[in-house]
Amino acid sequence: MTDPRHKPVRIVSEAEFAERMQLVLSGGLENIGAVTGPGRSGAVAAVYASHILGIPFIPYGMRCPEQFQLLIVDTARESGRTLRKAAKRYDYANPVVVVAFEEPPRVAFWYEAPKPQRYRHELQKVAA
Repeated sequence: MTDPRHKPVRIVSEAEFAERMQLVLSGGLENIGAVTGPGRSGAVAAVYASHILGIPFIPYGMRCPEQFQLLIVDTARESGRTLRKAAKRYDYANPVVVVAFEEPPRVAFWYEAPKPQRYRHELQKVAA
């Protein structure tokens, strides 16, 4: 019998991620002048976006120059809380938010070390 708490994780390869980033960045971003992303995964996505769009990467938390509209990217979104906080932080830069993968189903990426199949907040729900 399968443990109902276990959520399978699909590993996304670098090739699949690059293809998805090309797709999500393919339209409506003509006025974007810089890109950032929250956390480690957001930094990876932002660097990809920077190269694809030919715009500057700004480390998360650094101020965006006033003349730029900012693109905020992340690899995956589960609840959206992190990206909402990022958009609020950069509200002055009229941010556009883009994400490569929507969860569920859970995804992990080729560059990540093996880890437990559940996050801490999921374990707390199971224990309750």
